[in-house]
This record gives sequence, structure tokens and C-alpha cells, in this order.
Amino acid sequence: MSEPSAKQSTALAGAALLAAAVAICIASMLMRAPVTCIGPIADEIMRYFGVSHTEYGVLAALPIAAFGVFSFFAAPLGARCGIKYAILVSLLILAVGAAARPVNSWTVFLLASLVVGAGIALLNVIVPVAIKSWFGPHTAAMMGLYTGLVGLSGSIGGLTAVPIMHAADGLHGTLLAWAAAAVLAALLWFVLAPGKLTAKAARTANSAAPTPARRLLKSPTAVALIFVMGLQSMLIYTVSAWLPPFLTAGGMPEQQAGFWLFIYLVSGLPASIFTPALMRFLNSEVRTALLLGALYLAGVAGWLAGGVWLLPASISAGASQGAMLSVAMLLMARKSANSGEMLAISALAQGLGYIGACFGPVVFGTLLEASSWFAGFSFVDVIIAAWSAAGLAASRSSHLL
Repeated sequence: MSEPSAKQSTALAGAALLAAAVAICIASMLMRAPVTCIGPIADEIMRYFGVSHTEYGVLAALPIAAFGVFSFFAAPLGARCGIKYAILVSLLILAVGAAARPVNSWTVFLLASLVVGAGIALLNVIVPVAIKSWFGPHTAAMMGLYTGLVGLSGSIGGLTAVPIMHAADGLHGTLLAWAAAAVLAALLWFVLAPGKLTAKAARTANSAAPTPARRLLKSPTAVALIFVMGLQSMLIYTVSAWLPPFLTAGGMPEQQAGFWLFIYLVSGLPASIFTPALMRFLNSEVRTALLLGALYLAGVAGWLAGGVWLLPASISAGASQGAMLSVAMLLMARKSANSGEMLAISALAQGLGYIGACFGPVVFGTLLEASSWFAGFSFVDVIIAAWSAAGLAASRSSHLL
């Protein structure tokens, strides 16, 4: 058989790249929904298991804690299995955890939620590294699409939770739906994701070993990026856990509260996609951080005001949230000199960041029990201000080391 021509080789590389993009999009759609589906059915969960707001806050925090703890296992898994099979394993772990949640035991429910978080934690770290390794000059565009789809995943989880619960005559239907989706995603990933792309892409993906964490912790830029990642994570999971109960506490039906969570989360999709363009337009990481913080604060004020302000508030806060995640990923990719640094900062920022972020829903619930909804959302305002400050600190250098 004759050797393929240069044009044929290019076409094959392009087809592999397209398949990789589709596979990443499919995986992205499982990276938030199994967690955000919990918020809209929170009242049903608390009634079914007979637990308090504080105990529900612990449930909401568990997957986020897992995001942090299990992020540190992503680099060894990626090194041992390669990108394709590391992500496949992660999806299967997610499927197992999601399938175990419908067991009628609060302890099992908590442990299964931890397993769900473990699967997503591995995806959180490895998928961005796959994008940086595989997409070369298209990294920024693909990273924007990826973060947008992660946000869309969360919005779909929130929007569909109550309708599926009603259709299945119980909360178990919502939980099992995402177990089935995870199995399907794993099958599609296995078929579509290339073991390697071109020889050049393979060399790029293995061009450097992960940078030791102790070196990164000595870098002010790396430490700032840990806070950029962690604080935006604390925001999205605190808001996703508590916005629907806040709205239902005011007399809103559960399905309508889930709709507003959907608006909040889906607004992040276009914002994530266009974040690279926004950063180019503003020509300043500092201005970007300040603008996003201001938009989010305006959104929180609108939620508290209620009524006609719910729509602009949900869009403003949601667009800011989506862009914050995109900014975190873009800054890590931009300031990393190679894939080794990217893998290291991705694991470290998401590991430590999510461990810190898991306290968000718990602190909110504690403030609610002790004081009021206003106290809880004031805590959210403090997180927003701290995120902007971390963004300012991260902008001081163009390199991690």
C-alpha cells in the first residue's frame, strides 16, 4: 500500500481533531449536571431523608470536597493511562457514583455523591490538559467552548431535575437519569476520542513532566490562580445549592425555582465562549476581573430584590460566573510554559481550590440557620470581592515561574 499523500495526512489529522472536539464536548456535558440537579430537588431530598438545612449543606459540599481531594490523583492517572483512557476511567467512576445514589440510605447517598465528585474531579483536571495538548493554536477557542458547555451542563441539570422527578414519580428518577447519561458518555468517548492525534500532538502532550507542586506554591502567580479557580468554584456551587431553596422559601414553586437556576447557569455559556474576545477587547486582565466582579454583585442584589429583577439578575450573575471559569482556565493555559506546567497548575489549583470551595454551601447554610437569607448572600458578596482581588494578583506576571 502506498504512503498517504500530504493532503490525505492533513485530512486525517483534521478528522481526528474534529472527533476529539466532539468527544470533549460530550464529556463536558457530564461535568456539572449530576451535581446541580440536587439544588432544585433539595426540599424533596430533605423531606425524604428527614435532614436539616445544615445536613443538606453538607450534601451540597461533598462533591466539591471530592473535586479538591481527587484532583491530586489526576496527574498519576493521566501518566499511567494516557489522556483518552484516563478520561474514560473518570466517566465510569462518575457513572458508578450516580447509579448508587438512589439507594434508600442517607449514608449511601452521601458516599455516592462523593464518588460522583471524584469522577468529575478527574475530568476537571485532565480535560483542560487534553485541550492544551491536542488543539495547539485553537486552544483558547476550544477552552472557551469547553467552559461554556460545562456551564450548560449545570444549567441542564438544574432545569430538568424537577420535571424528571415528576415524570418518574420520585427523586430517584432524576438521580438515575444522570447515571444513564454517564454510561452513554463513556461509550461515546471510547469510540470518538483518539488515542493520539498527530505525531506532533503526541510530542506536545508528552513534552514535559508535571512541575512539582512545591515549586508552584512558591510562585505568587500560581497561588493567585489557586484562589481564582477556588473562589469561582465556591461561588457556583454555593449559589447552585441555595438559590432554588431561597426562591421556594418565598413561595415560588420548585419547578419555577429550577427555571431560574437554569437561566443563571445557561447565561454562562455565551459568556464563556466569548471570554477570550472580551479579554482581547478590554486588553487587560485587571479590567476583566473588576468588570466580572461588578456584574456578579449586581446579580446578587437583583436576586434579593426579586420580582422583575430576577431575569436581569440571573443573566448578569450567570454571565459573570461563566466568564470567571473561562478566565481561570485561560489564565492557567496562558501562564503555563508547557503541558507539564499546565497539568501541575490545573491539579493544584483545582485540588486546593475545590477543597476550599466545599465550605461555601456549609457556611451559607450555617449563616441561614443562625441569621437570615440576607446573611447568606452577604457571604456570597464577600466571595465575589475576593475573586476579583485574586484576579488582580494573578495579572501581575505573565508566567507561573
